[in-house]
Amino acid sequence: MTTNRGLYIHIPFCSIKCAYCDFYSVAIDTDLVERYAKEQKKELSLVLSRYPQTVIDTIYIGGGTPSVLPISILEGIVGHIHKCASVNIREFTIEINPCSSDNLAYYKSLGVNRVSIGVQTLNPQILKIIGRSHTPGQALDALERAAGIYPNVSADLMLGLPGQNVEDVGCALNKVMPFVNHISQYMLKLSDDTPMGRAVNGGSIALPDDDASADMYDAGYSIMRQNGYARYEISNFCKDKNYSLHNLKYWNREDYIGIGASAHSFIEGVRYENPSDLTSYLGGNHLGNGKANSIILSKGDALFEYIMLKLRLEDGFSIDEINGLFGIDFLARYDMEIKSLCGILEVSGGRVKMKKDKMLLESYAARRFLPD
Repeated sequence: MTTNRGLYIHIPFCSIKCAYCDFYSVAIDTDLVERYAKEQKKELSLVLSRYPQTVIDTIYIGGGTPSVLPISILEGIVGHIHKCASVNIREFTIEINPCSSDNLAYYKSLGVNRVSIGVQTLNPQILKIIGRSHTPGQALDALERAAGIYPNVSADLMLGLPGQNVEDVGCALNKVMPFVNHISQYMLKLSDDTPMGRAVNGGSIALPDDDASADMYDAGYSIMRQNGYARYEISNFCKDKNYSLHNLKYWNREDYIGIGASAHSFIEGVRYENPSDLTSYLGGNHLGNGKANSIILSKGDALFEYIMLKLRLEDGFSIDEINGLFGIDFLARYDMEIKSLCGILEVSGGRVKMKKDKMLLESYAARRFLPD
């Protein structure tokens, strides 16, 4: 019996690291890139040999900055996927930086049918503060070119940036929307261990407060809704049901394989994490060799994770489904929690979900279901 699984390929290389970024990435180096791609192919072959029933139905190449890779390297990685895996691709996404978008058209020949472009903001001063190397014009040019090539184009935007306000958000959306059918609108989550985090802690940079960031989110949501974009997850909006099929696997707790340094996997109920260290990864410490960190969730932890992830979705989750999966009576087991959340949680029609105007309180609501 075959099992559909998503495939995430992590590319840790960047030409420049953004001031807010705490994802694992390193400066691009030709020798490292070639060695890394070779190790990724090895890892994928080994993982698939253990799960031969796998059919890859979504591919997501993320990073880092995948678009800085030489075409020959990407060709080799994609060719190896088709060589060693059974594939039935519904969606193939690659992340693009506006400054490295020259090969936009070529990715289509690799089977890519969806691109995600990192815009973040169209305010030039804020772009400089957060360490982005592109200009607003370069971002819009990349979006326009992508829209002429691909049926599905997504733009990443960020909220809560230094000096940002509601007007910035509206301006960016109005300029971006003509070219895309999917928008990810993320709140800035800043780690102390980043240049911007240290600057904020040191007082040289100020961030909008939570209320101002929430106002930006609400303003963005309102603009997108008025322009035909439906929210399907807290931070994700699309037209005509052009969801990110790969990312839906994460929120629905479906299987996916992550290949590369710092990549995560979820296979048959077990979570795996490769080391966030290139030297360690190149030394063979990864899922392929059985050397990834593994986390086997208890039933209580898996139940909490299900609730936490599903509440991120606009449609929440089915009571019948959660009862069947975990052998519980959800309404009876969580009667007190549900009553305490009556102002932000909606229980109706056999489903549990966040009220539409309370989505930003999802983390608060989810914590009420933490196991004892």
